[in-house]
Amino acid sequence: MEHTPKILLIGEVASRLRISVASVNRYLALRRRGEGTFPLPISVSRGKGRWLESDIDDYIESLSNVNVNDTAPVPLKSKKQQEREFNERQEKAAKTLARHARNRKSK
Repeated sequence: MEHTPKILLIGEVASRLRISVASVNRYLALRRRGEGTFPLPISVSRGKGRWLESDIDDYIESLSNVNVNDTAPVPLKSKKQQEREFNERQEKAAKTLARHARNRKSK
């Protein structure tokens, strides 16, 4: 007897990975840009894709083999950049408060 591979819908893929459908779409977009290792779906029709269960199982297995220490660190912002962004947020908040105060006076 020949084994028929199981085909998964996007919701089933999300459920197996315990992520949202939106996250599946994000991972898929990254893969299509050449980043990441998320399995590509089999195209059923335009805008419709299905995944082989075995591809998703292999992907899950590959994730369990990832060593956290092997991942690249996220670059941190410099102290100067952090201060600049903080000052910009402060200025924006001050302008918003002034605008609200003007609106209250005009009522």
